[in-house]
Amino acid sequence: MGRLTAWLVSRFRAWERPAKIGMALALALLALALLVLVFGPPSIRQPALIGTFGLLVAAQAIFMWANRGLVTPFTQAQRAYLAEDFEAARETLERLEQAGKADVRALTLLGNTYRQLGDLEKSEQVLTKALSLRPSDPFPLYGFGRTLLIRGSYAEAVEAINRALMSGAPPVVYLDLGEALFRQGRVEETQAALRVYRQQAAGEPHRVLMADYLLYQLGAEPPPSRERLQAGLPFWQENARRFRHTPYGQSLAEDVRQMQALIEEA
Repeated sequence: MGRLTAWLVSRFRAWERPAKIGMALALALLALALLVLVFGPPSIRQPALIGTFGLLVAAQAIFMWANRGLVTPFTQAQRAYLAEDFEAARETLERLEQAGKADVRALTLLGNTYRQLGDLEKSEQVLTKALSLRPSDPFPLYGFGRTLLIRGSYAEAVEAINRALMSGAPPVVYLDLGEALFRQGRVEETQAALRVYRQQAAGEPHRVLMADYLLYQLGAEPPPSRERLQAGLPFWQENARRFRHTPYGQSLAEDVRQMQALIEEA
């Protein structure tokens, strides 16, 4: 409680002057409204109640406006990652780690960022560190599985992704499981994983395309439609380029060539 109070006081001191004045006025009026509500005559308690509610809303709005620039380093890194500014995400997260302030979430995001930058060794190291702190967390387990998949360690990837699913990872992860199984040539298990993905997850265009394509490659379904190929192919082209130095990237590049040929044939 003491730390929270100290944090609130420090934030208040950093506010702009109009926000300080507005909050002070709102709190003073709120205190007056509460006194009227408790001790005032019954005839004015209803207006006092309405006023109390309005002042609470006003105080909340002032607080949110005054703290509009308050963004944690993790949130900054997360936003950079989603915007595919992986260098910015890496720099922010590395500072957190070097300061000893990186929790499991930050370590997981850093490991995933290293993977997106093609540094699979560091990705594996950081995700292993995250798992040492929380061995059954589905998010570092999934990230670790993705790194192993891209490195070409398909059997180990299947194990890690299965553990992630057993620990509560969302059904969309069944696609990654299916892809890892496909790279091993495990036909029946691949089909089973992809069908679970289809039944339980609403995927993004590139993920839907990969499921369609893998099932087509196994002879289980017709080829993906031209529309799905065009919508999802750019993602896989970029991944094939990004991971071209890995066995996975080379295998994916062949898949991309085949998808391009399907577009031309359609």
